[in-house]
Amino acid sequence: MLNLAILGHSHDGKTTLAEALLFASGAIPRMGSTDQGTTALDFEPEEQRRHISVQVGMATLNWRGRRVTLLDTPGFQDYAGEVLEALAVADAAVVTVSASSAGHLAVGTETAWRQLEGRGLPRILVMTKLDKEHADFKGTLATLEQRLSPRPVAVQLPIGDEHSFKGAVDLITGRALIFDERGGQREEDSPAELSGEVARLRQQLVEAVCETDDGLLERYLEGEEPAPEQLRSALRRATAEAKLAPLLVAAPARALGAGAILDHLGDCVAGESEGDPEGAPVLFVFKTMADPFGRVTYFKVVRGTLGADAHLVNCGNGQEERIARPLRPKGKALEPQEKLVAGELGAATKLLHTNTGDTLGAKGTEALAPIEFPDPSYTMAIRPKSKGDEEKIHSGLAHMLEEDRTLRLEREPATKETLLHGLGDVHLEVTLEKLRRKYQVDAVLATPKVPYQETVRGTARQQHRYKKQSGGAGLYGDCTLEVEPLTRGSGFVFEDKIFGGSIPQQFRPSVEKGVQQTLGEGVLAGFPLVDLKVRLVDGSTHPVDGKDIAFQLAGAMAMREAAEKAGLYLLEPVMDVEVVVPEETMGEVIGHLNSRRGRIGGMLPAGDGVERVSAQVPLAEMYHFPIELRAMTQGRGRYRMTFSHYEEVPAPVAQPIVEAHRAAAHQKEAAAS
Repeated sequence: MLNLAILGHSHDGKTTLAEALLFASGAIPRMGSTDQGTTALDFEPEEQRRHISVQVGMATLNWRGRRVTLLDTPGFQDYAGEVLEALAVADAAVVTVSASSAGHLAVGTETAWRQLEGRGLPRILVMTKLDKEHADFKGTLATLEQRLSPRPVAVQLPIGDEHSFKGAVDLITGRALIFDERGGQREEDSPAELSGEVARLRQQLVEAVCETDDGLLERYLEGEEPAPEQLRSALRRATAEAKLAPLLVAAPARALGAGAILDHLGDCVAGESEGDPEGAPVLFVFKTMADPFGRVTYFKVVRGTLGADAHLVNCGNGQEERIARPLRPKGKALEPQEKLVAGELGAATKLLHTNTGDTLGAKGTEALAPIEFPDPSYTMAIRPKSKGDEEKIHSGLAHMLEEDRTLRLEREPATKETLLHGLGDVHLEVTLEKLRRKYQVDAVLATPKVPYQETVRGTARQQHRYKKQSGGAGLYGDCTLEVEPLTRGSGFVFEDKIFGGSIPQQFRPSVEKGVQQTLGEGVLAGFPLVDLKVRLVDGSTHPVDGKDIAFQLAGAMAMREAAEKAGLYLLEPVMDVEVVVPEETMGEVIGHLNSRRGRIGGMLPAGDGVERVSAQVPLAEMYHFPIELRAMTQGRGRYRMTFSHYEEVPAPVAQPIVEAHRAAAHQKEAAAS
């Protein structure tokens, strides 16, 4: 049993390779196409429409007596969480690399390699699209050898290039494999015109493998050429220990090379699932799918054997779950099984208390380490297209957050907006498409409002008398307030400094309530007033007309007038930003941050040709930074942002904000009249 994750850059042929492997093994009757949206693993409408994977696709095949479960992962950076789910249960990986990658290494390849390195997982490389224009095996191999560690080593040399690609020379045996479009191959003698290149690459292969095996190296240095079986056995060990990464060749869209890859997985990728099949089952949940009709929970059987009508306990919350019958995922379908043994991937429906990252087992079983997902890095405000759909949006997104742990939803109290956080613009756009399809609710995304604040610059004293008479009993409230600024972050302090009874005790809280109302509404541009002290110092009442509401209104108006007299200005949130970028793009990124009113704090080498830049940047300038950073660094830059403090908005920036607020207020007043 082998659980095999397929990783790589977007559009480098991961899903097409998975399709070819399934077809060559007989698991599916015909090859699907990503362009036509007919593959077994990209079955969601959003995937078919965009021609990209947005979730892990799973299917199992059998090859020469061995069961292999494929985990086809998205290559687009917005779906890094899906890759982490697959890697949490994978025994080994295939990394796809387009044959047109000579001279540059795609960011998706770099990212996949870095993730595999962190886990020490065995991996092989498959060079895809060798039948396409601009295919360059030699140049692409040289780039991989320069940029990747552990060292990639070719075990096949393609026969023909671009449209004439038809097979490969097996560098272990020296025999030619002529591929057919059903995923198979036939053997024949290696072409004479390739003898020089075959000899060169085979020597590189032999030397690389011998360097991982002391006994083999000693004999090789004494002049003994390793036999094919010795070479294959040593390569298997070196691959399993992640010392080498064998490179194979293919044209997956025509299934060319698929059978040879499956043979190699059996020969040279050990990576067998470990775990005792005896005893009570222990399951690790690595993925959840949710829709209005329920949830599907995907897991790996870590130990034991899972049969029908299993009663297990969630090791995190102590809740009992029942699995009526284990299921095996096959693309969109779920196939019932009598049992699943240690190492196998499965699925269950109707689990009520279990989420991604949970462990299920007998009572007292120790929980396994959960999956660590990346923090969201892109934020947009989400709004319903139709009034009254707010509740439907929240209900639908609550389900979607169960299945996608890189999404977050929050309410921003200062702006009264609902914010949706994710890993990129495509991530959030696809989320809205799923929301519409699964939950029948339309929503739109917008740049979030900045949670500005207002404060006063100086001190002021203001009296306001509210008096209204309409026939019978009237309204009367009179108060005098003093305001003064406090240090940044102090909030609001209210002091009752009245001595005597100029305002009866029962009306003084009413004044404070009116003050609080003005603080919440703002005076300058509609944002909350903060960092000030308000003193109630005087006032008067009327024995008949003095009312609670009158003192509230008097307090609100006195507060507004005192704030205007004291001088108002806007505050904006400033963020601590740390950006990690390749050295060659550091200058451009620093220039961009400076143009966004950023203050550069420092630059430090972070190793492997990257630099770490620290800066402080206003939040207003950061909402589109993730997309801009991706463009500037070709997807290689990453950043982290945390709140630092509030500071005054420069006058040229503040003026249009204030003017926009006043214009909106005038429009509202005009509409009301």
